[in-house]
Amino acid sequence: MARVDPNDRRPPYVQIADDLRQAIRSGELKPGDRLSSGRVLAERYGVALMTVKNALGVLRDERLVVSSQGRGVFVVDPLPHISAAAAEPTAELSTLRTELRELEQRVAALERTALGDLRST
Repeated sequence: MARVDPNDRRPPYVQIADDLRQAIRSGELKPGDRLSSGRVLAERYGVALMTVKNALGVLRDERLVVSSQGRGVFVVDPLPHISAAAAEPTAELSTLRTELRELEQRVAALERTALGDLRST
């Protein structure tokens, strides 16, 4: 995938995480491979850097990649004894956790706005 699909119902960070996950599972990205920088990925997918960071957070939660400060993000060796089918619920749970964090942030922003409006009146 070169860019996120604006017609896709999934959020852009989920599309990116899914694309990178597929590249890892297919062997296109192998254990030890360093992913492109966040800026390069953001440019490739046509999104903001924060969107890429959210996608990488999903993959970190799934233990598919690991970040090393100042070095980059690397593909980890998947647990060979866990099948893809067994790992799928973990991926879904990770995505749900990320979406929940986003919703919490949005609700907090709405509450701040509403409180500001109430104080102005």
